Amino acid sequence: MAFSSDMDLGLIFGLVGFVTAVLSALYARAQAVEARRQAEAAHLAAAIELNRSMNEHMLQARMGIIRSQLLMREYVAVNPALAAIYGDQEKAEAFIHLRNFLDGFQDMYFLRKQGILLDHQWRQWKAALAPAARMPTFKVIYENAVQRQAVEPEFAAFVQPLFEGKELGDPKAQIMR
Repeated sequence: MAFSSDMDLGLIFGLVGFVTAVLSALYARAQAVEARRQAEAAHLAAAIELNRSMNEHMLQARMGIIRSQLLMREYVAVNPALAAIYGDQEKAEAFIHLRNFLDGFQDMYFLRKQGILLDHQWRQWKAALAPAARMPTFKVIYENAVQRQAVEPEFAAFVQPLFEGKELGDPKAQIMR
């Protein structure tokens, strides 16, 4: 049975239309995936910036309390465990800077765990934390934060070996997604 040329062209145009529709669908899917990736990246960037801003705000709030003698006296009066740690204003300021460092490292831990922090950034933070962890003052700050549940238990467990003279691992292998 022979096909007419009209039928052959119809079949060819139909096939071309079908292939075009499939390719268009694949292209649209690829565009949707890329749009989602870009939206996730934008959301993540906003979350990181918000976290940075919140950390800066917390540091400034803590420093404001200890720089006012009235607020410092009241703060340690109602937080007797901190009174023993903070002592005078100079010591309190030093401790707050170390606490800010601990908070920053906790943020870096979770960013690394999510696969966001790059290898060189993680090495930089890890290298900075190791000498600080040898400071008795830093250990006191860490223990106080753990006791008051001011750091995530998962992070506290991750950092604890450092105070025992051991190397820190890499949370990158434990991607949260």
